[in-house]
Amino acid sequence: MAPLLMSLPRPVPRSLLIPLYCPFPRLPTRGAIAIARFSLVPRAPTQRQYPPSLLSYPKRQAFPPSPSPATTTATAIHARTMSELTAVFSPDAAPPAGPYSQAIKAAGLVFVSGQIPADSQGNIIEGEIEVCTEQCLKNLSEVLAAAGTDITKVVKTTVFLADMSDFARVNAIYSKWFSAKPQPARSCVAVKTLPKGVRVEIECIALQ
Repeated sequence: MAPLLMSLPRPVPRSLLIPLYCPFPRLPTRGAIAIARFSLVPRAPTQRQYPPSLLSYPKRQAFPPSPSPATTTATAIHARTMSELTAVFSPDAAPPAGPYSQAIKAAGLVFVSGQIPADSQGNIIEGEIEVCTEQCLKNLSEVLAAAGTDITKVVKTTVFLADMSDFARVNAIYSKWFSAKPQPARSCVAVKTLPKGVRVEIECIALQ
């Protein structure tokens, strides 16, 4: 196109300028530079206008955190379990020597607190270890009866001795009370001292 432009007369007539330089002959122009400037200058991007209702968001309300399903379930189980606990008291057994129950019934079991050789008035029974063991087992039997069960339904016992040398003599009395087969599971431990200075204490778990 350059040689063609050089061959045109000077000045170039307007009638020849528009067809040669401008593909849009209907647009007003002052020459090739004006047409080039008009066609090459990019337009500024237009931004969409949105109503203010779409641009404003409602403030998020703060709600207290809801408890998780695990927490809710644990709370329900705890409340139900506490409502199912039943204290047992027998006036014919040694009264509790502290802030505890003689026994607790829960989940089909009876948990009997440790029984010491004391009578129903709380007086300590003095005498040989056989006499003391007999009184402990008598108290266990009375508490179990008050719970609606008996010594034949005992599944576990624990014997506490102040002196392990009494083990054989305690066994002699113990075997008379638990002679039925199968005999309950048992633990026997020696301790430094027992409540009120007694020599033996026995606790148990039984079926209701």
